[in-house]
Amino acid sequence: MLALGLGGSNHDFSACLVENGEVSVGIEEERLTRRKYAVNVNSLANRGWRYCLETHGTRLDRVEAIVADDTLLPTCYFPFRRRTHLIRHHLAHAASAFHPSPYHEAAVLVVDGAGSLFEGQGVETMTLSVGEGVGITELSKVYGTNWSTDGLRADRVYQAGDSDHSLGFMYKAVSRAIGFTLYEEGAWYLTEDGKTMGLAPYGTDRYRDEFHRHLDLLDEGRFALYLKDGGLLDFVEHALDGLDGDERFSRGADLAWAAQDLLETAVLHAARWLHRQTGLSRLCLAGGVVLNSVANGKILRETPFTEIFAQPAAGDNGCAVGCAYYGYHVLGNNPRPRAAKPGAKPGAGPRAPRPQQHTYLGRTYGTDEVRAALDASGLPYRQVPDPARLAAELLPGGALIGWFTGGSEFGPRALGHRSILADPRRAEMKDILNSKVKHREWFRPFAPAVLAHRAAEYFDLDIESPYMLIVAPVREDKRDEVPAITHVDGTARVQTLTPGANGSFYELVERFGELTSVPVVLNTSFNDRGEPIVETPQEALAFFGPSKLDYLFLEDFLVCHSATDLDAVTGRTAG
Repeated sequence: MLALGLGGSNHDFSACLVENGEVSVGIEEERLTRRKYAVNVNSLANRGWRYCLETHGTRLDRVEAIVADDTLLPTCYFPFRRRTHLIRHHLAHAASAFHPSPYHEAAVLVVDGAGSLFEGQGVETMTLSVGEGVGITELSKVYGTNWSTDGLRADRVYQAGDSDHSLGFMYKAVSRAIGFTLYEEGAWYLTEDGKTMGLAPYGTDRYRDEFHRHLDLLDEGRFALYLKDGGLLDFVEHALDGLDGDERFSRGADLAWAAQDLLETAVLHAARWLHRQTGLSRLCLAGGVVLNSVANGKILRETPFTEIFAQPAAGDNGCAVGCAYYGYHVLGNNPRPRAAKPGAKPGAGPRAPRPQQHTYLGRTYGTDEVRAALDASGLPYRQVPDPARLAAELLPGGALIGWFTGGSEFGPRALGHRSILADPRRAEMKDILNSKVKHREWFRPFAPAVLAHRAAEYFDLDIESPYMLIVAPVREDKRDEVPAITHVDGTARVQTLTPGANGSFYELVERFGELTSVPVVLNTSFNDRGEPIVETPQEALAFFGPSKLDYLFLEDFLVCHSATDLDAVTGRTAG
């Protein structure tokens, strides 16, 4: 059976296909429109579902189930609106985490800014559930109130969907106050909350009491968070008035610290209740707040949950995954395999649910396509026999490398298919990448990619973290060894690698470890500030040409800025 899922709200449009219980292809609209979060993109011209069908080599009339979450703009599915089944936003999130997880039964936590509107109650902002088989049963819910669709008030402008009792809205409001706004048009704005998370460790607890006096922890894992009409926003909106320079940065960091602390307090409260209620040790996570990998790490270290599966595209884009799985399992009446009984012979009896192995869901580009893009670029290039090995040998010398292979990642993290790589042992790499390549704020950290079986040597992390969604402490005796990926608070957002899931990227890091005795590489997304991650060979080459990157590996082609550099590298290798 083939099921099509569509996700997003007024941004983050996405589409994916599930076939035989596994995601076969998925794409975010921003990768095609080249506008981050697909903001202000004509949803009637949505390209994602067409991309998925073309990549899969099928037609719309062969799709047996089409599912969208009910916050998606109807114009996104207008051509097949009569066939489309709508589900609640948080159910789409929950399905995106539970159905591709390796668990037959697990607690499920969804936290975001705002989901579906429930008449008489408000807009869903947090949902606590339990999943078993193909079923997801809601146990408790937080509703945002003081909510409106017009986004206007006499004395203040609110984005539609913003409400009290919303952790996502609280964090977004703080990001906006600090100045981390990506788009703003009238009553609508979109913030870059990852910057706030990265800034928080530079702050102090100056504003903790002010933030916490607006939060009440309730029974059933719920909370009340008063933001409007005399609530926390009145303080947040004016906390930085009249400040500039170092003082503004310092106070902004204090706001970020308080927002992070408040978010963690509420999320940990919810997770602990979920564990008490279900008695389960496994937790599935989704919703935009789950992109807060610091909070995810706290759940792992400070609650009884010992296993976590977070949907890699935890934001609204991931709803496409949940919708497609819902179409396959629920509408299609296809059960998830049950775990085999202990001691059962291999192949005998039911199988365990097959987890999502990777998030490389974009289309691949063949040699002819890549060579055509290279010829059109005018850049010198040469085909090399072992690109992973060669890239690994260039990194210890201080090279900055663009790495492009296979299908693109679905979700906000570059996980080794559309990445920029550097040597984590060189402390200066953080400043070089932020200022000269990514053009980002100086305080923002970079993430490590580490061989999974060596991860515990470098990080306080007992489980795999394949999607870079868990922040863990860097072991104290290793911090001086990998300074470029160690944040100011001694932590890192870890990606663990396995041969089966990561292929040539695993081989690259493995070879780097053989050369340096450090099985860790700095891995950041292949994009510039404010731009989506590159999708095509042409976009990778357009980035590389004027950039400060030293080399670009485009599948098995090495690209340099000059023929002299190309000859030097390939000649040295040949020798």
